Amino acid sequence: MRRNCLRVAPIVAIAGVLSLLWVVAALAAQPTPGKAYSGPTTATYHGHTATVSFKVSSDGKHLLGFRWAGGACEGLGGGGNPYLNSYLNYPLGTIPVSSTGTFSIANVKVTNDGTPTKTVTSTVSGRFTSATTATGTIHYTSKSIQWHCSGTQTFTAKSH
Repeated sequence: MRRNCLRVAPIVAIAGVLSLLWVVAALAAQPTPGKAYSGPTTATYHGHTATVSFKVSSDGKHLLGFRWAGGACEGLGGGGNPYLNSYLNYPLGTIPVSSTGTFSIANVKVTNDGTPTKTVTSTVSGRFTSATTATGTIHYTSKSIQWHCSGTQTFTAKSH
């Protein structure tokens, strides 16, 4: 009888691991379809915090109108909230959301006219930690005739 128990033990262990994987997959967070999300990034300047914003499509499979704000290389000015300036906002458009609640888009170029004209290339990756919260990272490179720099911001966006 002991021999049979030893043969069954590996099968029971494998079944347990597979069951756990199914549970983890079932608990993957998905966004709330049709909801708008926004929240702070780690970029701050004189008490003002840059933000991200987007809306989830009605089927929950895309982030629509993803936009982030940040200073990149240039000076941010002397008064008020610089992140309200369109020159410091970068619309990335639509980002697909996977069945596990992760999302990413790479090397999106946005050219902002101003003094000077600049091109910001952004890569965003993130995940939904719940139906109402997404976290992620923005990597960017900013180039103009006066400067070239790169940086990283993280964010947490919540639905309203």
